[in-house]
Amino acid sequence: MLLEAMTVAVIAKAGFSCYSKSMEPTSYELTPKQQGILATLSRETGKPIPALLDEALEVLQEHERLHHPADEAPSPPAARPKSLGEIAAELFGEIPEEELARLPVDGAAQHDHYIYGLPKRSL
Repeated sequence: MLLEAMTVAVIAKAGFSCYSKSMEPTSYELTPKQQGILATLSRETGKPIPALLDEALEVLQEHERLHHPADEAPSPPAARPKSLGEIAAELFGEIPEEELARLPVDGAAQHDHYIYGLPKRSL
């Protein structure tokens, strides 16, 4: 049985709606167990199924608010990895100008000489 059919039946039986405006029909299929629970609660409390669903949704909403407050900062998006150029710029930014001035101007072309002590290559 669809929720819509159950809602219409309960409202028709009660002769009134607990809502001031007309309801828009919705089609949510319920399991037989869910249908039984709603029917039993409606008989026991005298409340129409829409009112029971409204109460249940309010409780669920409050539960979610308590366990997941809206003011919690969302987790920041994953930062993209820095490029090699960005890392180098940061590292070189920390080196004093006096130290940079002491570096050889042919360091890239003659790296084997400066790293391994090999003779300089002729360019």
